[in-house]
Amino acid sequence: MGRAKTYERTDVTRKAMELFWRHGFEATSTKALAQHMGINVYSLFAEFESKQGLYEAALALYEKEVVSQRFDALQRSDAGIAEILALLDVFASSAGSKDAAKGCFMCNTATERSPNDLASRESVMSNFKSNTHAINLALENSKQRGDICPTIRCEDESKALTATLVGLQVLMRAGTDAAFIIDAVRAARAHVERLRR
Repeated sequence: MGRAKTYERTDVTRKAMELFWRHGFEATSTKALAQHMGINVYSLFAEFESKQGLYEAALALYEKEVVSQRFDALQRSDAGIAEILALLDVFASSAGSKDAAKGCFMCNTATERSPNDLASRESVMSNFKSNTHAINLALENSKQRGDICPTIRCEDESKALTATLVGLQVLMRAGTDAAFIIDAVRAARAHVERLRR
């Protein structure tokens, strides 16, 4: 008869997410993960099968708990230009903060793991596609309400904005000066404002 688990899967996955988010896959050892998660290495492998399996679980949890919350306002049926601008403002307000230095776990994965790992690449592409879809819906809502010019190609604009958000996260991870981030956000906001009629 197996020994009863003394941990909750989501809790230990969240702890692993913290380490992977801050240090990346390669720089985070299995031993360090187990210690931070408060379980032994045997339990780690029994629960997640491998370090890769744990990483994928952590990335899925990040999508659910962090990304979904950040894009929550854009998921509303009445979302529009105001919600897009508010999302950009989040990046400006967090520039230079301690947490900003971690960047985005999904974007970090895009640069570290996506080129050589299919599972990571699929997670990243799915995330980017979902975010682009949310922005596109907000733009389409704005167009239907007459808030933005009717000739705007919402799909193209949403892709450009997704690329901007990803770029901002990479810049933060790279330790770019806060003033640079704030100026970049200001330019992105100005572009969005110019979409108005």
